[in-house]
Formats: sequence, C-alpha cells, structure tokens
Amino acid sequence: MSHKKIKGFTLIEMLIYITLVAGILITATSFAWSIIDSRTKAHAAQEIQQNGRLIINKIVNETRSALNINAPVIGASGSQLSLESSDGATDPIIFNLTGQDLTIQRGAGSAINLNSDRVLVTGLVFENLSLFNNKSRDVNLTLTLEHLNPDNRQSWEYSETFRATIELRGI
Repeated sequence: MSHKKIKGFTLIEMLIYITLVAGILITATSFAWSIIDSRTKAHAAQEIQQNGRLIINKIVNETRSALNINAPVIGASGSQLSLESSDGATDPIIFNLTGQDLTIQRGAGSAINLNSDRVLVTGLVFENLSLFNNKSRDVNLTLTLEHLNPDNRQSWEYSETFRATIELRGI
C-alpha cells in the first residue's frame, strides 16, 4: 500500500493563521486610529494657540495706544475692558465677553468676534492694576480658550489659559 501525502492545512493550523492575521489587523487598525487622534488633538491645540496669540496681540495693541481705562475701575476686575481712545470716532474701545465669544466694539460701531467659530472663550478676566495717581496704568488679562467639541470626542478636547499684563502708553 502506498500512502500519498496530501498537502494542505489542518484545522488547527488554519485557526492559528486566522488568529495571527486578525491580531495583526487589530494592531494595525488601533495604531492608525491612534495616529489620527493625535493629529486631531494637535490641530485643536494649534487652533487654540493661534486664536490666543491673535486675541492677546489685539488687546495689547489697543490697550497700549489707549489714553485711559474706563472699566474696570482701579482695583476691580471683570469680563469687560473699556478703553478711552484718542480718536473720537472709535471712543470707547470695548472688549467684552458675549456668551462664549470675545468681541471688540469701537465707538458706535457693531461688535466683532475676535475668536473663530471653532474656539470658545470659557474664561475672561480684566483686572485694573493702575495706581490712583495715574503714574502707572496697567491691565492684567487672563483668557481661557477651549476648542469646540460638539460630539464630545476626546481628541478634540483642548483648552489653554493665556495671561498678559499690559501698560498703557497713551499716544
């Protein structure tokens, strides 16, 4: 009797191969999702930092060129900064927290949002640190921004707090 060798896979070999391929696919998919989430988180952080820098620069430039601080009063703090402008058409210049947006209004003009529609202002405090003799007119600013996250995805969760102390130069 001659026995012919039949080439093929046994059931156990087939199960081992399927398990190995499934494990590799699961690992690769998990790795790909991790990369996508990291990229999304980095995008959210970049957007917050860009908005923060632009807003801080705008407030710093307007405050430095202002003649005086109307509000908050010396020693007080609030979510609105009112500045006396040297130009009557743009007096006063008001930075205000409206809902979750930071707005600027010049004179009788309409308020304009300073943050993008994907960034929320979750904290804004202006503190008037001026001295009563007007030798030093300073404003301390604390601004907290958070990325809009309507789907509650962890990869879009990002917030950052920006701080600045600004001295009026009064052109």
